[in-house]
Amino acid sequence: MRIVRYDRFDGIEQLWIDEVPVPEATPGHAVVRIQASCINPGTLSALRGATYVPIRDLAGTVTAVGADVHDVKIGDEVLGWSQDWSAHAEFAAVPVEQLVPKPAVLSWDVAGSLYVTPMAGLAAVQAVEPREGDVVVIAGASGGVGLTAAQLARRNGATVIGIAGPGNADRLRELGVRPVSYGADVTEQIHKAAEGRPIDAFIDAFGSGYVDLALALGVSRQRINTVVDYQAAKEKGVKALGTVNAGGSSGLRNLADLAASGELAVPIAAAYPLAAVQAAYHALAETRPFGRIVLHPQA
Repeated sequence: MRIVRYDRFDGIEQLWIDEVPVPEATPGHAVVRIQASCINPGTLSALRGATYVPIRDLAGTVTAVGADVHDVKIGDEVLGWSQDWSAHAEFAAVPVEQLVPKPAVLSWDVAGSLYVTPMAGLAAVQAVEPREGDVVVIAGASGGVGLTAAQLARRNGATVIGIAGPGNADRLRELGVRPVSYGADVTEQIHKAAEGRPIDAFIDAFGSGYVDLALALGVSRQRINTVVDYQAAKEKGVKALGTVNAGGSSGLRNLADLAASGELAVPIAAAYPLAAVQAAYHALAETRPFGRIVLHPQA
C-alpha cells in the first residue's frame, strides 16, 4: 500500500510516497481502508521541526479487526483519528476507541475532516460556556477551529462576532456570524458589531496578541480560551483547551451527528489524490482556503 512519509524537517518538499505492507489488525485495533484524510494548518509548523504532533483525521471502511475487538466489524464505515502520520495512507491500523460510526448521509470528505480543528472548536466553546444572550468574539472565525466554534456558540444562543479577512465576510454572514476585519480598528469594529453590549466571552483561534485584545475588551479570564497562543495563556492566566480536551470519541460522535443533520457546516475547499500530497500542502500554506483540504488515498 502507499503511505506518505516524512523524515526530514525541511518543509513540504520532503514529503514523499512509500510502499509498505498493509498493517495487521493487532489486539484493540481495526484496519481501515481510508477514503478521506484532511490536512491541518498546524502540521505546517511540524514540517519545519516544531513540537506539534500531526494527529490525523481519517474516514473509511473497516477491513480487519483484532481478535479481541467486538464493537467494530468488518465493513463498518467509520471516522476517527490516528496519533501519527499513518492516516495519510491507503490503510491504517487504528485503536478502536479512536473510531466512531460514520452517519450514512455524511460525505467521506466531511467525515475525514472532523477531528483536529472541529474538536478544537468544540473544546474552546466548552471552555468559555456561551449562553443565551451572550456576545462571543472569535478571532480566526473563518478557519476550521473558529468556524466550528462560531456555529456551536450560536447553537447555544449567543451572538457571535467573527474576526476574519474581509474576503470571508459574506460566508460568515451566511452562518449567522457578524464579521469584522483584522486591522488597527478591530476594537472599534467589535464594539459596533456588539451594538453597545458587553463582550462576554472570547475564543482565540489565531494568536498574535488576541488574548491581550480579549482582556482589553473586559472579558473575564475564565471566559477566554486560546487554541494557539499557549505562552499568552500561561502568562495571562486564561484557558488553553483544544482538540485533546473535547471529549475524545464522544465529542467526535457529537460533531458527526451535528454535521449529518446539517447543524454544523464543514466546508470542503479542495481534494487531492495521495500522490499529490505536496500540492495539497502547498495549497494550504499559500492560499489559506475557506474550508478543508482533503486527501483521497484511494484515488
